[in-house]
Amino acid sequence: MLINTVILFLRDALPIFVISIILFSLLQQQGIKLWWYYLAVLTSVMLSLTLLNTIDDIAQALDDTGREWLYAGLYFVCYFISLLLLSQLWRVQTPFIRQKNIIIKVCAVSLTVIVMTLNGANFLIYITGFWYQNNASNALMTGVILGGGICASIAVLLYFLMAFIERYYRIIRETLLIVFSVGLLMKATNLLIQIDALPGNRLLWDSNYLVTENSELGQLFTVFFGYDATPTLLQLLLYILAIVIALVLTFFSSMSAKSTGTIASHKEVT
Repeated sequence: MLINTVILFLRDALPIFVISIILFSLLQQQGIKLWWYYLAVLTSVMLSLTLLNTIDDIAQALDDTGREWLYAGLYFVCYFISLLLLSQLWRVQTPFIRQKNIIIKVCAVSLTVIVMTLNGANFLIYITGFWYQNNASNALMTGVILGGGICASIAVLLYFLMAFIERYYRIIRETLLIVFSVGLLMKATNLLIQIDALPGNRLLWDSNYLVTENSELGQLFTVFFGYDATPTLLQLLLYILAIVIALVLTFFSSMSAKSTGTIASHKEVT
């Protein structure tokens, strides 16, 4: 029970910490205050409770595949929201275009709400299912404290890392958002494979002998990089394609921003 709870935190709670810190860092540089995060948390709590109470009905829809389709669809939405967010962040990054962009705030709120709602509902399902079991509450409470402490520690380290690299390697922050969102795509494909919506019988390799996917380290890799110990060819191609699309979009957005900044600077001088 203790180990299962810690792994649960790494699987369902850590993504919330990670996406929060990444968005904090990206939006803080724009001078955007934290009201968007408070709004996202409040909305996520209400939606998580709603999803918890309706998950059985959703799961029974579409021939008992409703939950998988819902989660997979929202994970794909998260990826496209991340692309839009990255393009907008570069557009307002030049010193001559500092206006607050409502699209950035909407993207940040939407991305946070989706991740918090889905992961929060999964966490609540586990907690409510095991809390009242005999001899389970003590181990569960210990696991909650330990898992929460681990997630908080990782979040603090990530926050200071983001603050450090902000001065030198800004692109690393965007890359963290890219690999995180691509990792959500891998979760979506795994769900679709489970319901036979995607082929999953031809595995490229099995790296569980190196890092077990369900272990603590495996869950950590899954959160940050979308680690899958047994990927299919389709998953690998989708992973590479999603990263390439995001990096190309980021590159052209940065070039466009620099070009716009140069033109604006020239106009001010003249």
